[in-house]
Amino acid sequence: MGCVNLVFFMLYTFLCQLVFSSALPHFCPKDQVLALLQFKHMFTFKTNVSDICSFSNPKTLSWNKSTDCCSWDEVHCEEMTGQVIELDLRCSRLQGKFHPNSSLFQLSNLKRLDLSYNNFCGSPISSKFSELSSLTHLDLSYSGFTGVFPAEISHLSKLQVLRIWTVDPYGLRLGPYNFELLLKNLTQLRELYLDSVKISSTIPLNFSSYLTTLQLPDTQFHGVLPKRVFRLSNLEDLSLPYNSLNGLIPSNVSGLQNLFVLYLSSNNLNGTIPSWIFSLPSLQYLDLSNNSFSGKIQEFKSNNKVYFASVKQNQLQGPIPKSLLDLKDLQFLILSQNNFSGQIPSTVCNLKTSRYST
Repeated sequence: MGCVNLVFFMLYTFLCQLVFSSALPHFCPKDQVLALLQFKHMFTFKTNVSDICSFSNPKTLSWNKSTDCCSWDEVHCEEMTGQVIELDLRCSRLQGKFHPNSSLFQLSNLKRLDLSYNNFCGSPISSKFSELSSLTHLDLSYSGFTGVFPAEISHLSKLQVLRIWTVDPYGLRLGPYNFELLLKNLTQLRELYLDSVKISSTIPLNFSSYLTTLQLPDTQFHGVLPKRVFRLSNLEDLSLPYNSLNGLIPSNVSGLQNLFVLYLSSNNLNGTIPSWIFSLPSLQYLDLSNNSFSGKIQEFKSNNKVYFASVKQNQLQGPIPKSLLDLKDLQFLILSQNNFSGQIPSTVCNLKTSRYST
């Protein structure tokens, strides 16, 4: 009987220790503290920042070795282990070269990394980003990266959100083969933003079926719009403006029940605007301006939610459909530089902004 009691006592003691130890806070590992501090000291703080960052403070100012890095600004750790899993350095005023072997790549458990709106002074995007194999979100937008987009980024098989926007005239280049490789390997991708990244290819067919956002403005795409793009049933935002796409928008498209942004401005698209566009139940933003569309605007469904519509600078003709002006959510309507005929309905006075010519 004494042996049994001893066993129960030892088991009880072990369980208490287990529960107690799991309840204790886990501090950031020393190697990750050093990696973050080393990263911090690679940069200075810029004083002139974009409007979007005008109210931001340098987030790394709070980083010092005397405190747990899990308490630092915008550093988020896994509760049970203390491992750094999220780093949000958006608008942190960082300025300087981003080293290709940056200590940041030692944070092997990172799931989210946002380096947007900093100034890395024309640094190339390091291929070592691919070593952050747990990443699900990566944002390198407007941070002064230039050069060739590394193919190794396609190794980030868990990536769900990829944002890379640039305004640099030399910008970023992503070859057609590497772009297709990116799409082939990133099968979990939900949101893809590549603004002004020079790809110079036709639109590939192997987009992830999980995609909800596809924003590829000014990427030097050319050729026709493949019907495959309009079969992505989860798509909410399709934005392909400022490219060289030509031909027709596919007809007989169905299944885009969640699409609320259709932005195809400033291409070379032609033919009539297919009727299915005017029946999209979730559509809110429609911009087909600066193309070569002809024919009439079809009638809109009465339950349409469009608040912004622009078809300016096309070759559209005929009357302006009353159903368009009757849309209860419509606030902005731009119809100028077309060949519309007939009278302008008086309901146009209810709009916040309207521009048209006949």
